[in-house]
Formats: sequence, C-alpha cells, structure tokens
Amino acid sequence: MSKPIEVLLVEDDPMVQNINRSFIERVEGFAVTGVARSGEEALEKIKERTPDLVILDLYMPGKGGLETLRVIRQDEQDVDVIAVTAANDRETVLRVMRLGAVDYIFKPFQFERIQAALVRYREQFLRNQSADTFTQTIFDRTYENTASDTGGNSARDEAELHYPKGIQAFTLQQVAECLRQSDRGMSAEEIGQLIGMSRVTVRRYLEYLESVEQAKSMMNYGTVGRPMKMYHWLT
Repeated sequence: MSKPIEVLLVEDDPMVQNINRSFIERVEGFAVTGVARSGEEALEKIKERTPDLVILDLYMPGKGGLETLRVIRQDEQDVDVIAVTAANDRETVLRVMRLGAVDYIFKPFQFERIQAALVRYREQFLRNQSADTFTQTIFDRTYENTASDTGGNSARDEAELHYPKGIQAFTLQQVAECLRQSDRGMSAEEIGQLIGMSRVTVRRYLEYLESVEQAKSMMNYGTVGRPMKMYHWLT
C-alpha cells in the first residue's frame, strides 16, 4: 500500500482508547490519525480529517455512537464504520448494521477479532480503490467476503466455488482468518469465542477447511482434561 488506511478512533475511555489504538496499529496498513471522545467531536474530525475508517464506540456522553452513525449517513460522509461496543441487544445490533456498519465487534474482545475485521476491511478497501468499474465477480469478491487468495493453497473465487449446504462465505472467511492469523493451533471453542459462534458450528467450518486442504487438525492430549482437536492453517 502506498499510504496507510487512515482511522479515526472514537472512544471516551482513555485506557480503552490506548489499547484499541495499539491493536489497530499492530495490523499492517492502518494508522490512527485522529481520536475523539464524543459523537460531536467525531463528526467534527470526520469533516476535518476525512478518514477512511471510523472505529466507533456506541456508549459515549452526549451524542452516542448510534446517533453519530445516523448523522454520518444522513450527511453522506464518504467513510466506513466498524462498531466496537458492549451493546449486545438485538435492536441496537440490527440498527447499526442497517445504518451501514461494515462490522460489529463486541467488548470485551481479543486482538485476533479486531485483526480479522481489519484484514477483511483492508482487502475490501484495496479492491474498491483499484476498481474503476465493477463486474459481478469483482463485486462478489469485495462484498461477499470470499476467502482471500494466499498463494497456491487458497480458496477459489466465490463465482467458481459452490459451498456445500451449511457453509456460508462470510462465516467461512471469519473462521479462516482466525486460523490464518494465529501462530499456533486453535480449537473450535477458541475460534467460537472470538467470533461469537458455537463450537459445533465452528467445527463444521473447520472440517470443511480441512477437507479442501486449507487446514489440518492434530489431537492435543495435554496433561489435564480431555484431548482437544487443534487446527492449523496450511500455507
């Protein structure tokens, strides 16, 4: 990338703000170029700095994150938004997604979850930047979150791949990114905790990745408790 993706971090808690900044800047291609502690300050800095991406908390004094996102869309600001929040009620989650957030990360979260979100966003951002016009294949690859090419041992394009029943492209991408970014084996339970899914559901996706030779499993017998199947990404 010739220049980093510029991020405005909107978070009123200074300690959480510092942690989130460090997480974001650990991911290649991103730079936090501004911070805001309220919705009002966020709207001002969006106009001043024109960031590419806003990482938005919902619970803030004054204008909350939901109202801030609504104003961003009403003003047709050319900026993407990822919500990072403890708000987990159905109404709030659906309202945020209907207002065009590209992802929703529940607090508390681990680095791997925001890393996966940013990696997906970076791929989408780069495709958008390079496309003067869209074909159906380019659009599907950009907005369906198809598993990305990692060189020689990757998933095929969505247009060429018919997933078996019960396998969805977006969820497959989430599971694959967790494995790909991990420097060790991961269990279905660990991945499920990161992306908010049941162990049984995640295991189905891991077994699919293993069947297409993108992952392999090994039994970890450890020293205490029952054996656990650990999955590794194949590069």
